[in-house]
Amino acid sequence: MAMLSFRFLPAAAVLCFCACGENASDQGTVSELGAAPPDALYVNGRVYTVNGESTWASAFSVTDGEFVSVGSDEALRAQAGAITAVTDLAGRFVMPGIHDMHAHPIEAGLKDLYQCSFPFTLTIDEIVEKLKGCVEGVPEGEWIRGGQWATELMESETAPHRSLIDAVTTAHPVFLGDSAVHGAWLNSKALELLGIDRHTPAPNGGVILKGADGEPTGILLDNAVYMAMRKLPPYAPEEYEAAVEYAVGRMNEVGVTAMKDALVDGRTMRAYHALDQNGRLNMKVAASLAWNASWSEPREKELDNIDRRAEYKSTNVDNDFIKIFLDGIPPTRTAAMLDPYVPDEAHGDDFRGKLIHRPQDLAADVVSLDAQGLAVKIHATGDRALRVALDAFEAAREKNGDSGQIHEVSHAELIHPDDLPRFAELNVAAEMCPILWYPSPLVEAMQQVIGKERADRFWPVKSLGDAGALVFYGSDWPSVVPDPSPWPGIEAMVTRRDPYGERPGELGPDQAVDLQTAIEIFTRNGARVGRLADRTGSIEAGKSADFIILDRNPFEIPVEQISEVKVLKTFVGGVPVFEAE
Repeated sequence: MAMLSFRFLPAAAVLCFCACGENASDQGTVSELGAAPPDALYVNGRVYTVNGESTWASAFSVTDGEFVSVGSDEALRAQAGAITAVTDLAGRFVMPGIHDMHAHPIEAGLKDLYQCSFPFTLTIDEIVEKLKGCVEGVPEGEWIRGGQWATELMESETAPHRSLIDAVTTAHPVFLGDSAVHGAWLNSKALELLGIDRHTPAPNGGVILKGADGEPTGILLDNAVYMAMRKLPPYAPEEYEAAVEYAVGRMNEVGVTAMKDALVDGRTMRAYHALDQNGRLNMKVAASLAWNASWSEPREKELDNIDRRAEYKSTNVDNDFIKIFLDGIPPTRTAAMLDPYVPDEAHGDDFRGKLIHRPQDLAADVVSLDAQGLAVKIHATGDRALRVALDAFEAAREKNGDSGQIHEVSHAELIHPDDLPRFAELNVAAEMCPILWYPSPLVEAMQQVIGKERADRFWPVKSLGDAGALVFYGSDWPSVVPDPSPWPGIEAMVTRRDPYGERPGELGPDQAVDLQTAIEIFTRNGARVGRLADRTGSIEAGKSADFIILDRNPFEIPVEQISEVKVLKTFVGGVPVFEAE
């Protein structure tokens, strides 16, 4: 998919489309907060409100960054005053902004602005050629960081190995992350500087791959990756701010107006605060602070970040959230499973993966965090890890009562049927992340390690909804998915087919949902999870004017074209933050 060019806009910018296309329906009701004329009025649109009551309208008004009225052209034109800026939407489709509740914007920004970045579709030979260009002109001894390489390459004939990078450079330490942020590929110089050799034991929850000769191959997995990342030289504060601002711009481009940063350290927390204080954060952000995360900061810094989080709250940033890793990912056999993986020589016939935390320790942590008013997101990709996560949330409910926190299972992709009703019972939300509920290389890798029958139950969206679970969306960008666009994900959630048209077939077609349900998952449900339901997620009076104007109406095109939807303009708090050229 071609990237849409974009530019940032001043607050005073106003967009008026030519008067073409059919008029939007005048269905809807008018809700007024005050009698004064609004600052801005938008008419003649097809406005999909997602407010659960009046689904469609043709007009809405905005004052001081909030929706004032939503309803028909006739009713709202009567409210306009002499200084009201009137925009003719010319029949364009308008909806609330997308809520991406699992993203890693700092990684995306640093990768694109400062690292040796490449798409995960490259072959080993192509990666080596790319690396040659990245090394040119870099002084000896400086780190070369970048990625992403596909995890599936580990099963290829020419698997990633330190010797392949050594052939390019032994004068620079090289650290290349994989597409899932669960693996890293290093050269000999990097291993030396990090103190990793044949005698280095793997950390709990991590793997240091070693060859037949006992020497490290250069591949690290899970906690071994994260412990290595902690030792890499940090970027400067202004580089963190630039990375966040860049990533937010990319997300605004595809219609995202609110997000959850799924793993935040102290440097990132300070970057968000600085940007918001300076009026440079065009996004509502829920920040998940790291908890016992090997890849971020020392334990004492994690605790200090949580203790001092109130200092870094601001208008658009809420950091009362926590992220915990409980297992790895199935393709590398580091996810914790209820049933054994497909037998292989390295793991035998009864290997089920491992948990990063003991169940009793996790439960104690969640009980404590819940009591402090913190909403917890637990990464659990295997069905055993997911069950242990739910057990921990159940312990918190039993100990603390209903704290009101909506806790989350991140990557709720493999779920035993017995655990489906527990989400609603425990008020735990199920995150659909990333957008891989369709045939893909990752699904093929899953089939190889857990078998086709289990892999075909991947991402049970409809079963979760039928069981009353709150289901929401996260992209996990820049991991696995090529860009932050939600539109391929919306299409695939409806069709369970590859939105890029590269692979035939369907993945669990019985788990498809209708477009109305998918849009609610991508908007209103995300707002609930991000503690934003009273501020955004739908177009209705009293909420922040976070909305997007599209180039087509998703309800009036073949479903196979939803992935091609383009955002014409994005508004956050009534201010245009992106306009397509």
